[in-house]
Amino acid sequence: MLIYIRSRLLFELKKLPQKPTPSQQLKVKRMRTSLGKKIRDFFLASSSFLPGLEEMDLKPFENQFIDTPAEEFVKPEDLVDISLEENCYNEEEEDEIDSQTVLPELVVLPLPSNLNSVTDRQSLDSLISVERELRKGQANDALEGIRIGLANKSLLLLTDVNQSNSTKQSTRAWASVRNAQTQILVHARTYHRAWLALKTVGTPEDLLIYQKLEETDLVVVKDITSAKRYGQGSDSLAWFWRIGPREDSLTGKWMEECEYD
Repeated sequence: MLIYIRSRLLFELKKLPQKPTPSQQLKVKRMRTSLGKKIRDFFLASSSFLPGLEEMDLKPFENQFIDTPAEEFVKPEDLVDISLEENCYNEEEEDEIDSQTVLPELVVLPLPSNLNSVTDRQSLDSLISVERELRKGQANDALEGIRIGLANKSLLLLTDVNQSNSTKQSTRAWASVRNAQTQILVHARTYHRAWLALKTVGTPEDLLIYQKLEETDLVVVKDITSAKRYGQGSDSLAWFWRIGPREDSLTGKWMEECEYD
């Protein structure tokens, strides 16, 4: 959850205009407060299994983004405020975040995958094993979110957008597409963080399953949007459609809906 919240905050920051409105600034401040609280709790818990860890022992934070290909770009929708403890804000917590030298979204978590020293990592076999399994779960959840988001976006383009008969319908349809696009990108960036960690704590077999996510992978499902196009037989889905659920378990559901439209 912590990594997902960070991904949402980084996504929100990336699309802020040069001069954010007071409402946008307040939204970011609240997201930072929520994230900062979770990070503080994580550091308190980690002190028991990684005692004496200093900032110099950790790798610097890498802020990398992934987007959809330019030809499929859709302006993202505003993210819904994080549902969890945002109603529990108080001025003391917000002031504490404002006074920190490192913003919450740039804090490096004390995890085996973030350690600089190979020797240290080798002495933490049990923790590495735990993080490996957690990162695989994180990657699986993110990939499922990407698959559902892409299938949903594809269906919306085929049905709601193409069948809009008025400006009002078109506006509503594109808002739904933008929301799907937002979810795809948040899950894609969450997956990327998990993949970077698995490069350190995972096995060679893990990296055969969990591959690097490229922009060209984040395309709509052509079997939904263009079911009878020329050259369809030579097309193939991105690698992540072939792990987790069966390849047709997601696309089949949406394709079945398309047949009734």
